[in-house]
Amino acid sequence: MGQKTRFFRVATSGATTDGRNIEERWLREMADTYDPVTYQARVNLEHIRGVSPEGPFGTYGDVLSLRTEPVQLNVGGKLENRLGLYAEVDAHDPLVDLSSKKQKLFTSIEVNPNFAGSNKAYLVGLAVTDNPASLGTEMLSFCARQGEHSPLAARKQDPGNLFSALEEAAIEFADAPAAHAAGEDGSGDSGGEDSAAKKMLGVLARALGLSASSEATPVVAAAPVIPAAPAVVTPPAEPAHQHNSASKPSTFTAALADPQVRELAQAGLALFSRAVDTLDKLGERSAKTETDLAELTQRLASTPATQFRERPVHTGGPDIERTDC
Repeated sequence: MGQKTRFFRVATSGATTDGRNIEERWLREMADTYDPVTYQARVNLEHIRGVSPEGPFGTYGDVLSLRTEPVQLNVGGKLENRLGLYAEVDAHDPLVDLSSKKQKLFTSIEVNPNFAGSNKAYLVGLAVTDNPASLGTEMLSFCARQGEHSPLAARKQDPGNLFSALEEAAIEFADAPAAHAAGEDGSGDSGGEDSAAKKMLGVLARALGLSASSEATPVVAAAPVIPAAPAVVTPPAEPAHQHNSASKPSTFTAALADPQVRELAQAGLALFSRAVDTLDKLGERSAKTETDLAELTQRLASTPATQFRERPVHTGGPDIERTDC
């Protein structure tokens, strides 16, 4: 399962592999118009899209979103202000593995300057490589001289697309989402159910005179204490009414003073009452059915058959056989 990266720079305004320049306007248009639902820019190796999901030229991830930021580059010993394009990527496992091995990854974007006839630039691909010479400055000048016969022409999704120069990218992965972290520590989506269950347990615990938080309180081992010599203590006189159960309110009676306990008890009694009524009605129906069945059986047994005629008793014929000649 892949991981989402933080935003990292994938391109800056400047030269491309076919002699054109990536304009700042293009970078802003790509950041403003990029939408994975419209067209998902995928991450591949050196702008090569393999036909098989296996092997070195599969898909390494998907671009989630883009943004631009001003950057300063040291060009020929001079600092130049340029515009950088930053991408947030859903990195697949192979790209995560490359990053975990601390290999220097370089990126190059594939830009369509006139995406779908909109006259606006759009990001259609992102390439990574561990070989900076494959799309570096020497490759830039060579491909620019070759024109349409550039060795990179076959890698473009559209002849009008262009590849940017390599950017050394420091890919860092975002922290685990809060929802995922919450799921690991026992909260998250199930928190509502746990809260309701704990609330119910708390109400029942109060009704039984128990402490609802007794189980949740961690036991901390105290430092050993040397006991002092026991002192002689005279027990206080026991009140005369202490053993009178009628004068001491029961724990359950005291718990009924709690509105939540009282509401829960009333709801339980109402449910029990409905269940008893239902059982009574079922019993009455069963008794009536049994009575009706007995009456019907008796009536059928005493009713003579009106359309039944008994066959006369046949005593048999003589033993002599007759022949009709």
